[in-house]
Amino acid sequence: MHEGQADDTITPQYNFSRAWLAAEILCTWKWQGGSALASFLPLLSANANRQSYPPKTGLLDNIVNVLLDGALIHGLSGDPSFFDVWPASHDQMEAIKEPFLRAFLSLLLTLFNDRVLGKDKALVVFDLLENNLFVGEAINRNCLRILPLVMNVLVQGLQLEQNQHMSDTITDTITEWLQRTLLFPPLIEWQTEQDVEEWYELVISCFPVSAVGGSEALKLARDINAHERELLLDLFRKQRYKDGGSNAPNKLPVVQNLLSKLSIVTIGYCSKEFDEEDWEFVLSQLRLWIQSAVVMMEEVAETVNEVITNASTSVCSESNITNKLEHTVSILDPFPINLARNAIFAFSLVVGLDADFAYSKEKRWESINNRIVEGILRLFFSTGIAEAIASSYNQEGSIIIASSRLHHPHFWELVASVVVKSSVDAKDKAMRSIELWGLSKRAVSSLYAILFSSKPLSSLQFAAYIILSSESVSPMAILRECNESNLDGDSSEENVSLREEISFMVERFCSYILEMDLASQYRLQVFLAWSLLLSHLFSLPSSSSSRERLVQYIQERADSAILDCLFQHIPLELCVKKRDVQQLQLPSGVSEAAMAAKRAITTGSLFFCLEKLWPLEQEKMVVIAGALYGLMLRVLPAYVQGWFSRLRDRSISSMIESFTRAWCSPALIADELSQIKKTNFSDENFSVSVSKSANEVVATYTKDEIGMDLVIRLPASYPLRPVDVDCMRSLGISEVKQRKWLMSMISFVRNQNGALAEAIRIWKSNFDKEFEGVEECPICYSVIHTANHSLPRLACKTCRHKFHSACLYKWFSTSHKSTCPLCQSPF
Repeated sequence: MHEGQADDTITPQYNFSRAWLAAEILCTWKWQGGSALASFLPLLSANANRQSYPPKTGLLDNIVNVLLDGALIHGLSGDPSFFDVWPASHDQMEAIKEPFLRAFLSLLLTLFNDRVLGKDKALVVFDLLENNLFVGEAINRNCLRILPLVMNVLVQGLQLEQNQHMSDTITDTITEWLQRTLLFPPLIEWQTEQDVEEWYELVISCFPVSAVGGSEALKLARDINAHERELLLDLFRKQRYKDGGSNAPNKLPVVQNLLSKLSIVTIGYCSKEFDEEDWEFVLSQLRLWIQSAVVMMEEVAETVNEVITNASTSVCSESNITNKLEHTVSILDPFPINLARNAIFAFSLVVGLDADFAYSKEKRWESINNRIVEGILRLFFSTGIAEAIASSYNQEGSIIIASSRLHHPHFWELVASVVVKSSVDAKDKAMRSIELWGLSKRAVSSLYAILFSSKPLSSLQFAAYIILSSESVSPMAILRECNESNLDGDSSEENVSLREEISFMVERFCSYILEMDLASQYRLQVFLAWSLLLSHLFSLPSSSSSRERLVQYIQERADSAILDCLFQHIPLELCVKKRDVQQLQLPSGVSEAAMAAKRAITTGSLFFCLEKLWPLEQEKMVVIAGALYGLMLRVLPAYVQGWFSRLRDRSISSMIESFTRAWCSPALIADELSQIKKTNFSDENFSVSVSKSANEVVATYTKDEIGMDLVIRLPASYPLRPVDVDCMRSLGISEVKQRKWLMSMISFVRNQNGALAEAIRIWKSNFDKEFEGVEECPICYSVIHTANHSLPRLACKTCRHKFHSACLYKWFSTSHKSTCPLCQSPF
């Protein structure tokens, strides 16, 4: 049969049989190789959208009726309290065990979202349910129990059109439900025999609330009239109790769950009508609910710490330790987490209100706000430190702790959202409190455990990265204290040692990931480690000794295979010939990488790509790869140049050079020349002029009756190709000294991992020292070392010549002797 012709001849009985078959498939839910949610529902919806003949919804109407009848007969099995106050999603459907109800809600949600069914059908379903709610004077409990879940979906269907209000009939019905619920005693006087829970759930379901972008901005799922708002606020205020009064808080789980949901919807729809007592009550409740989860999570961390600490001091098998860790997380009570989830969501709504909401002007608001944020930060650090401690024992322990978070993804997403937005002072205070906790791992370790988790949650990873890259935490996140010193014992030349969480990734792991999938979590972890390292390096002053030592560490120990990894993500083979790469449009993938590299160069930041990195996709890895390459070119030009010079495949090196010359070098050259022009060298004996059109810098050094002009030319593919230095003019200088000065400048500008302005300044200082009588190092013939910028301090006891410690170390290593390079006496 041809499409568009068949239904005219199909009998109602045959159509109904098809509806039963479709309903049976939906109720089956999952089968080998497919599921109702992933395959059947999309096909059913797409087929309905393609139909244009009159009986478009005939089959769908029958399917809806079959499933609704089944849901009304079987009701809702289990606890009705699991539904959420935010608009229904397909993820929630998995929690529904009753097949007819699950299939019915999933079908409605799909058809409303795809605009197959509209407001008219939503009204029909609403009328059917309302008519079934009462049988005479008695309540149909099956209908009452499924109504909250159905209303949560129907609200979306009833307001599909923007700015469209619900019909007066529905509004009147919701008003009647509110009035009926107000007749019940307050929740603190809980009475199970009166269907209290079901009526509260039903009323709450009529006021869905969501936050756009996690918790950025409040979004109400429907508009309500003044009478609804008044009744909802009355229902909320009925639950208030006074400390020390006759009404004591009822801590029964069902009561606390209903109160937390009611608090969310009342904040969402009635916050402008809140008085001071309303705010005092709701905020104190939010803090208590969050605190209950904090206590539980901190107990978990302490138990994990005790298990792992005892394992190192007693004879205990690895399987026994694993069993103890599994038991620790298996007894986690989901109730405090769900309460805290609702509380954090409500708090996010409060924070997202207009800045001038009434209670924000009260003195107590700042104190309560700080205490709630402090509790959420403690939740964040508790789960991190538990995983850090477990991972110190073995990988399986880490997986056990990390996997426990996967049961509550929305809770942790809300935690992460507050952590990211929390103030610097709040984060620093939380870090200090963790340091005082006395567990076997500390704050930074907990952050790395989350960032490099074996079972990661993207929202938590981003929050951990934000703290690790912050100005106050970054130094301790990158470096660990090291007591080793260089040969001269000078504290300014202490060896740099990275924290072990990132040292392996920077020094050796890059070579391993070359064979891994391009969307591998291990690749992402390496990229994040390098992001932290480069961002910290960029933040250091260009002339600081700490920056020089870190650069030297990278130059000597970092695995340059990171650059090979980056270009595995950038498909340069798709580019046009190199002479046309700038004129023609770049192919997809290369274009994103080019834009990211350019932006990283101009801003010195990687945040723009990291905030959009998750959920992880191969296309997003292209962007971070391009950004990392750009920032590496800016802060480690000599390091990148060294890698490039070692490439043996000429076709690859040609494509990389073409890409760099077109999209990276212009911004780098402009930045270098601008910095040189702005630098104040403050010396009448030294001057610098810049020619942006020729990409040249002329440095003139004069002293007494001698002088020299050196011209520095930046190549078009800077910094992949070395900077060229020529002598334009010399006065009163011997040929030997002229060559020495020229070679010295070449050495400084080509070995500089940073701004050329700094290289020129160091070159000037080198000859200032020489004129002051400081002896040059007999090994490198320079007063200031070209890499670490130190002075010659190690003196031979026999000939008294002084050497750079780095030069002398290299001499000993290559000559296999420990004698003076000049007089050959034992050093």
